[in-house]
Amino acid sequence: MSVLPNDTIKIIAESAGISNLPDEIAQQLASDVEYRIREIAQEAIKFMKHSKRENLSTDDINNALGLRNIEQLYGYSCSANDHTLLKFQKTSTTTQAIYYLNDKEMTFQEIASQPLPKVPRDPSLSAHWLALEGVQPLIPQNPSPYEIEEHHKNLNKKFKSEKALQLEQQAQALLAQQNKGNEKSSGGSGSSGNNGIIYGGMATLNGINTVLGGHNLQKQDPSIPGIHTLPPNTSTVVKPTVKHVLSKEIQMFYEKITNSVKSDNQKLFDAALHSLKNDSSLHQLLPYFINFISVQVTQNLTNLDLLNRLMKMTQAILESKHLKPELYLHQLMPSILTCLVGKKLCNSPSENHWELRDFAARLVSFVCRKFGDVYSSLQGRITKTLVQTLHDTTKPLTTHYGAIVGLAGLGRNVIQFLLLPYIPKYYKLLESELNNLSNPIKSMEANKVLNSIIDATGKFLIWVSEGENILSVLDLKDNSTTSKKPISLPIITEFSRENILKTLKIQYQSLFDLFGEKLLAYIKPDNDSESMILIP
Repeated sequence: MSVLPNDTIKIIAESAGISNLPDEIAQQLASDVEYRIREIAQEAIKFMKHSKRENLSTDDINNALGLRNIEQLYGYSCSANDHTLLKFQKTSTTTQAIYYLNDKEMTFQEIASQPLPKVPRDPSLSAHWLALEGVQPLIPQNPSPYEIEEHHKNLNKKFKSEKALQLEQQAQALLAQQNKGNEKSSGGSGSSGNNGIIYGGMATLNGINTVLGGHNLQKQDPSIPGIHTLPPNTSTVVKPTVKHVLSKEIQMFYEKITNSVKSDNQKLFDAALHSLKNDSSLHQLLPYFINFISVQVTQNLTNLDLLNRLMKMTQAILESKHLKPELYLHQLMPSILTCLVGKKLCNSPSENHWELRDFAARLVSFVCRKFGDVYSSLQGRITKTLVQTLHDTTKPLTTHYGAIVGLAGLGRNVIQFLLLPYIPKYYKLLESELNNLSNPIKSMEANKVLNSIIDATGKFLIWVSEGENILSVLDLKDNSTTSKKPISLPIITEFSRENILKTLKIQYQSLFDLFGEKLLAYIKPDNDSESMILIP
């Protein structure tokens, strides 16, 4: 007699599409279902005991079902924080007791007040270089040299083990054949010939020494194909694959160039720069030169003379008509930007590291002009880096100087829209350091930064004072005076210095209030170009 009533089996059968199930069949099915349930329960209890627990969970039931190759139940989970989730409650009817799960009732207000889940990220694609001229760049998307070396080692080990196993099987097959031949030739007398002799587990077959049960194979007969000749007790060293095969002459040339950069011989260094700029056979050495510059800049941040030479070497590579440095800009730009906005580029503050920063700024400008069409996001990323550096008040004044001269070299639009609006705010921070008598070095650095700001503003004013370029400044009046009191700009009928200066003083009043007559030197006088009449 089963604990499951026949009515339950009949209801389940009707849900499966079987009606009018006889009582005898229902009773037999109930007994079988009870047996299966007890079997699953016993397996689940085993999982519970092995897990060092005293309470049976739904995970144990699912594990037992999986052990019996039965599909697991979905919709039930075991929560460690909420033990009341799976507690059954009992209710009694006139005929029997029923156990059920009490589902929590939730109102629409509770559901609506719950926080929304996090928005999933949109799928995106990013491109990166797999290889550049046969050299794989060191970026996170590509495997590292260590991973490549380990991959080759694993392949070599796998190949050697498979080859050794194959040779061992062949040797054992030959040994078995030779033993059969010896048994036939001996006529069953028990004496063995000299063709197949085993000494201490070593079988000698046709000149091949094979250790039975191992992988040590040594070829003695060079006429046997497929077996490499190795001396005994020799450990094989697997060397990683070489990207470039450089001749001795090329290697000597590389050493000459790098030594000239490190030495103090100016003539030799000038000859090296000329060779880098004009030689057309240095493609193989280009990645090595780029790596040399990167490593030397990182290791010699306070060696001002070496940094100057490295930047001149970088300039020669960038100006070469035969090399393709755009393929290695991801390795070259960090070195240039380090020399531009580095915190400390010399041992003493009195050294002229400002010249190095100016030179690095010119290199950045040259890279953006020459390779901006190839990499459309290059100037934008550099500009964003320099703007963030300038706005960071925790950076030293030397770093701010590099950011300012770098932005000034990126064009008048960068000066007009990113640098000029920030100057009045930055000047308030700089003003306290300009007259710092207690720290003359800080005062000197502040004056250098101030001069760089005036020079950057002057570059823009030189372009504006060309004549018709003043109209681009007048176009800003609609955007700059929408929420403020309108400024009455004069109607220019002649592009003379007086009219241009009057307009600039109105449009950039804050800059003229700060710098005053220092900006007048950048306004182009009338005698440099003929006055142009604007016909209304």
